[in-house]
Amino acid sequence: MISESQHFYFDGRKSTEFGIINVQVGSELYNEPMLATRTINEVYIRGRKEPYFIDVDEQPITFELRFGFLEPWNDRLIDEVLRWLNVTDYKPFYFEGNIDKVYYVMPVDGIEKIHNGLKQGYLELRMRTDSGRAYSHSITSKVYDTSNLGKIQNTKYPIIEIGNRGHHPIYPQIWIEKIGDGDIEIYNKSNDNKLFRFKNIEKGEKLFIDCSKEIIQTSKKNTYRYDDFNDEYLKIVYGVNQLAVSNNMKIEFAYRYIFS
Repeated sequence: MISESQHFYFDGRKSTEFGIINVQVGSELYNEPMLATRTINEVYIRGRKEPYFIDVDEQPITFELRFGFLEPWNDRLIDEVLRWLNVTDYKPFYFEGNIDKVYYVMPVDGIEKIHNGLKQGYLELRMRTDSGRAYSHSITSKVYDTSNLGKIQNTKYPIIEIGNRGHHPIYPQIWIEKIGDGDIEIYNKSNDNKLFRFKNIEKGEKLFIDCSKEIIQTSKKNTYRYDDFNDEYLKIVYGVNQLAVSNNMKIEFAYRYIFS
């Protein structure tokens, strides 16, 4: 997909704004990374032939890009392109041929200009991702009023469905406003009925939970809710996840699919 797509988006702007396209030079075959390089961490013990496995580290992905100019360039255009590409932190990058897969990248090893002396040529650079993964664009659910949902479904624990079409589990961001009595509870029926629960949350109190970074914030001043949480952050597994939620809150989810 990297080599096949002519047009791309970087840091919110499309390549066509600058009159450049992604080009392939000198080969009819494409060589593109599919999975991140892995390092296996093991420990060898004297007298034991097999090492003890610890874990696996994934390396960020790097890929080369060549940006060809559709028209003869000038100094003003080159300066504008360099200002666009020469970033110092990771920016979203995706190709027109697959806009649903977003990499967070920045250039490394410099940017080289290849030309024929007649203001015709291309820029060559290497991009490095922030991890071994790609992501979907951010997905935000509607705000569910579980009290009304419970009446419609005629249950204390109405079902909300959240899908995951990625290659890895996701841990969403969650916004909650308490509108009734009782604990806040979410059972993921698609993940061994794991329970996400808060106790002692007051009516009208608002919570923000980042399940990936394990951050919990409340609208109540000088209050921390970590002790009221069962420490089971919501995990969305592959496929359609059926969440049985207590009928005493308004709740909203935001998440991104994660791809290898």
